[in-house]
Amino acid sequence: MNSSSSTIAKYAAGVGTGIGHFFAGLAITLFATFYFLYDGGGIWSFLIKLAPNRARRRIDGAARTGWTSLVHYVRATILVAFSDAIGVLIVALILHVPGAAALAALVFLGAFVPLIGAFVSGFVAVFVALVMLGWVQALIMLAGIIAVMQLEGHILQPFLLGRAVKLHPLAVLLGIAIGVIVGGIVGALMSIPILAFAKTFVQYLAERKEPQVSADPVMIKAK
Repeated sequence: MNSSSSTIAKYAAGVGTGIGHFFAGLAITLFATFYFLYDGGGIWSFLIKLAPNRARRRIDGAARTGWTSLVHYVRATILVAFSDAIGVLIVALILHVPGAAALAALVFLGAFVPLIGAFVSGFVAVFVALVMLGWVQALIMLAGIIAVMQLEGHILQPFLLGRAVKLHPLAVLLGIAIGVIVGGIVGALMSIPILAFAKTFVQYLAERKEPQVSADPVMIKAK
């Protein structure tokens, strides 16, 4: 009896600690988000002053270019995810798959993980169609998801993302893997936007050369 009580108390303490950490992290996130939105420019001005004087202009330009690319990437990803969800929803409604709206919402969320997110979440719709309707409808559902993925990969992503944030598939895969290891699902969601920002940031620095400092005329005359 005492062992059971101690076990229950241990699990309750673990659950309470987890809930406390969650709300503490949520409060810190909301607090930081408020100040980033309210005084983001001031925070960046303070950070840029920590860099050497000669490098400040280049770092500021690289960061602003990277931020612009990140904004474009997020907007394009939202449009791609919405298109995937609409495509899956249409196929699911035609086949009368139960919970079509919920499946479309799952595909929308999964599409934020590049390469595998929408495809893996789409298989949930195939599984539901197989269990509830049969293998014929499941095959049709699978064909519809493949068609949606082909539309995404060959038309939507190249057109919307463009060359500014184009990443190699291997870099995307490794970025997702590292994000999962470091931060789980949140890390997988954040890894590719961070990678897109870093790519544009480094490209800007590599393409902008330092201005050459001309010799001092006084020193030349002295020689």
